[in-house]
Amino acid sequence: MEGDKHDQITIDKIDYKELTNDNIQSIYQLFENNSSFFSIPFDYFQRGTLEDDGFDSHLSLILFNPQTNKPIAAFIVVKRNKINENYCYFKGCVVDEQYRRQGLGSKMFFEFLRRAKEKEITQIIYGPSVPEYWQPGVDIRNTSLYFFLKKHRFKSQKAIFNLTVSLDIIKREPASKKGGYEYERVQPDDFDKTYDFVKQHFPDGTWAEEVNFSFKFDPPTTFIVKDEKNEIIGWSTHSVFFPGSFGPTGVLESLRGKGIGTELLLWCLWDIKRNGLDRGEIMWVKQNVAKFYSKACGAYISPIFYPMYKKIK
Repeated sequence: MEGDKHDQITIDKIDYKELTNDNIQSIYQLFENNSSFFSIPFDYFQRGTLEDDGFDSHLSLILFNPQTNKPIAAFIVVKRNKINENYCYFKGCVVDEQYRRQGLGSKMFFEFLRRAKEKEITQIIYGPSVPEYWQPGVDIRNTSLYFFLKKHRFKSQKAIFNLTVSLDIIKREPASKKGGYEYERVQPDDFDKTYDFVKQHFPDGTWAEEVNFSFKFDPPTTFIVKDEKNEIIGWSTHSVFFPGSFGPTGVLESLRGKGIGTELLLWCLWDIKRNGLDRGEIMWVKQNVAKFYSKACGAYISPIFYPMYKKIK
């Protein structure tokens, strides 16, 4: 419990265990209890760890107190071989607040480096492990993590903005028909068409895979818009990364500037609010697009992330 005193754990008593179905609940709680600025439901944590195809159980270090048999620190690490088989990504790092300033984090990091070199990892990234990630970098409010990585010679990349939007602006369900276009929640009959649309018109990156995640929810968290020929011309997705997250989204290039993207945004925000949340978070927004969201829904920049990386020699 908070405020309890703990004896310093000596180096020779460090006990690493792998993340398993038996201990995942306690490790999830470790993150929840020590994360001031970020929280996700357990099922999202499970999907992002044991159910993530790139999860690396050997590089993901879980430190247990041998006396209490409870987790006190954890590194969650994944690989994305489609991007680069010699890279690995930190999804999360945490040390229980009551065990900090004992050198445990650094000791774990040196052990992680040893294992990474054995696997011929050449670069470590604390950033977006697309298509499945929690945060696109280090939240700059997480000061201790930022300086921990700096201490171990991680370098910062260009800042990434998320935008926060109050859902007080959503007063009613958006119109299902507007300007000759029809908006609807994607249904199973349109799953393949929606995936193909995103893959064809937005081939760079992993948006199609991210949209595909949304089809697993009940109901699906993607909305589509169709023209008079019943052809899909745009989509928007929410709550793939965590409840209330918005994105990805896109509209045919030839039809941009007609307010279609705004309507898709409003449908997602309405659905997020209907699920009981009071705010949404628009993911990974480029500076030239932030102005659009500010006008469309009063979104403001927060939080800000720094992707960080370290090359291994």
